[in-house]
Amino acid sequence: VFLSVQSDESRHIGNGHSLLMAALKEPENHLLLERDLRYAFWQNHAIVDAAIGTFIEYGTTNRDKNKESYAEMWHRWIYEDYYRTYMLPLEKYGIKVHHDDVQAAWERITKKNYVHKVGQFFAVGWPVNFWRIEAQTDKDFEWFEHKYPGWYAEFGDFWKWYAKLSHKGEKVLLFNNDVGYVYPHRCWSCLVPCLIREDMVVGEIDGQLHTFAHELDKWTATVAFADEYQGRPTPAMGRFSGKREWETLYDGWDLADAIKDLNFVRSDGKTLVPQPHMRFDDKEMWTLDDVRGNKLGSPLNALRAMSPADREKHLAEYRAGFTIKPCN
Repeated sequence: VFLSVQSDESRHIGNGHSLLMAALKEPENHLLLERDLRYAFWQNHAIVDAAIGTFIEYGTTNRDKNKESYAEMWHRWIYEDYYRTYMLPLEKYGIKVHHDDVQAAWERITKKNYVHKVGQFFAVGWPVNFWRIEAQTDKDFEWFEHKYPGWYAEFGDFWKWYAKLSHKGEKVLLFNNDVGYVYPHRCWSCLVPCLIREDMVVGEIDGQLHTFAHELDKWTATVAFADEYQGRPTPAMGRFSGKREWETLYDGWDLADAIKDLNFVRSDGKTLVPQPHMRFDDKEMWTLDDVRGNKLGSPLNALRAMSPADREKHLAEYRAGFTIKPCN
């Protein structure tokens, strides 16, 4: 019997729903179920919308305007289907559903351009990816503007820069001050960068400063995953710990050395696995020598090293965002 992705996910939902219904029979489970549903929904969409949304929107050349955008898919399958048919019915069993979280996740996509900011970040970080991202073309620009009005004004110049700087011998986009992109902090909870910059918050865990993409991410790490939740001991929740941030692991490294450490070098010992284009001529391929001399840094380590006054100034500037410079 052939099992599609859809049938497999249906099985997951069925199994999970059965277990949930069994747990709902005991009123003492309701508080923790509400907590779990809340952090799971937010975490899942912080990660899934980032990855799958970007692959769907930027990993295709099919720009048929009748094709659904990720936002349209999200509204159909998450908002109308999962939220209305799976989450809402739980209220009649006494579970509090956080409707505002669903609305916030929806508005991250439709009003705050979450998926497009992730696509932009993936493109900036091309030297340490194991896939290729092609520069967007006029055809892509037209489709994005049709599906997401205002897209071109915010992202058009960035993708022009990406195309221009994709050629071997150009300055790596990440380190090119002509572009205007500001590398983001990373969320300690979902590990996706804090790309909706106005929503970024900070907090301490065990005396260590951390950055979070949203208040709900901070709540997840500091409240939902604590040893106690609203008076209920929760010793089995686990904690976010260890070396979880890529930037902190490679703080101070030369970009070429980091790529070698990641094993993102081809069998010739010099050509990079990642490339900022889809051109297959060997003469176009970037090598370790093309990226050497660029020093990686950890935004989190830099933030922790600041004085309180400098930190507040930096956070205010970060939340104000950046503007990509015109690409001529």
